Parts: sequence; C-alpha cells; structure tokens
Amino acid sequence: MSAAPPGDARMEVGAATAYARATRALSANRMLSPAGDNAVEHYLEARSQASEQVRAQAALAELQPYVVIATEQAIARDDAQEASRLQHLVERIDAQAPALPRLRAEVSSLLRDQAARATAASVATPPAPSAAPSAMTRPPTPPAILATATTTVPEAAPPPIPSASPPMPAAVQEAPRPASVPAPSPRVAQGARTPRLLQDAQPRYPLPALRARIEGQAEVAFTIQPDGSVRDVRLLSSTSDGMFDASALAVAQRWRFEATGQAHASSRTVRFRLPAANAGGG
Repeated sequence: MSAAPPGDARMEVGAATAYARATRALSANRMLSPAGDNAVEHYLEARSQASEQVRAQAALAELQPYVVIATEQAIARDDAQEASRLQHLVERIDAQAPALPRLRAEVSSLLRDQAARATAASVATPPAPSAAPSAMTRPPTPPAILATATTTVPEAAPPPIPSASPPMPAAVQEAPRPASVPAPSPRVAQGARTPRLLQDAQPRYPLPALRARIEGQAEVAFTIQPDGSVRDVRLLSSTSDGMFDASALAVAQRWRFEATGQAHASSRTVRFRLPAANAGGG
C-alpha cells in the first residue's frame, strides 16, 4: 500500500488554483465584482502562471467585451470610481484594446467633471444678509429729536393754501428684486422633429446569445441633449429574458445626433441578428 502524501502536499493538491477560483466566481455571477475576488481578476492571476496561461488568456478574451460594456455603463451613470477601476481591468486584459482610447478619454472627462463639481460644492454660499430692522425694532429717537417733535404748535396756524393740482403721493418704496435663480435644465422639446442621427454604433453581441444562436431586440428611451449627445438612457422592453439589455444600454451612449440647441425625448429599437453562418446553424 502506498503511503499517503505528507500534509503539506495534501494542502497543495486541495488548494484552489487561480483558474479554479475564476471558474467558481464566474459560476457565482461574480464576473467583475467585488474588487479583488471576481472572475476577471482571478483569470488575470492565472494568466501569469505558465501552466494556465493559454486557457486563462482565452477566457479573458471572451470576457473583455463585457468589461468594456460595464465600463461604459459606469460612465453613463457618472460612477467615476467604478468606471476607472473597470477601465484599468480592460488595460490589464489587453493594453492595445481598440476601445481603450475612448474609455480613457471618457473616464478622464468624468473625473474632471466630478472634481469641478466637488470644488464648486466646497465653496460655501455666502450667508444671506440679515433682515433690515423693522419699525418695531428701530433704535429710539435721540432726546433732542424728541424734544423737537413735542414742541407746541402755534395757536393760529394759517390754513394751507389750496394747490391747483393734487399733492404728489409719497414715494413708493421699490419692491425688492428677486434673487437670481439658477438657469433651468434644457427643456425637452415635445412633438418636435427628432434630430438627425450623425454617428451610429453597432452593439456588441452577447457571447451567451451568440453561442446559443439566439436573436432578439431591446427598445431603449433616451434624451438627446442640445449638443447632440445622449443621456438618461433607460430600457423600455426587451426579449430573451434580458440577455441583450446591457449591450443595448451601452451602445446607446455612443450615438450622436444633430445639435439643435434644445433637448429631445426619443427612443430606438436595437436589434440583434446573427451573422449568416450562425443563423444557419453553422
């Protein structure tokens, strides 16, 4: 009978490799979070090991489009910290990824905007001036003025000489000017012609749907900003149990429309159709 391996060897055999941890994380829907214990980061660790390098790289290549989509979604919801974390994951997967220049620029812009907003918020608003004292709280009249005010009126005061025109009314106090009101958000034009689409973008076909040869669509609503960019993207409806939702929401952020100087509410249907080879079952 062969002897059992020593304790240290048994622990090494039973210990989960980075690739095994990545597989478990992926099965538990921990593809990108939490930070430090997700499938992508475990695959990155496995890729540094010679024995796991090839299959870890293949897994990362499949997950990369989802990391890009998640980064775009974080940018769309103004989550600069998460967008920056995910952008760095894309860089670690492939430093030459075609989407990286755009993601870097958008994350940098978002970080600058948030820093500017934080700086503006940190500047304390000057306190409102205290209200002018009312007549009830005015300081008492000096004694000299009181004495003058209580002087006896002469006995035979001549009657006033009637004037040809009625006396001028007392000066009316000018109404206080209203405080400045911040400029309102751009008003959404209802019923106006939808601006012309200038820059379209193709959605990423979700890998699970591609493998299962599933087609579908998702309808999204959004607001076209005065400069033609797209904001406030939201899902209206979708097919295939939401399999295409993330990709449809992400691609809408990349559309650009004609600038009209005012906001427009609009919607589009993003359709996912298989390439001819996949559609035919090949």
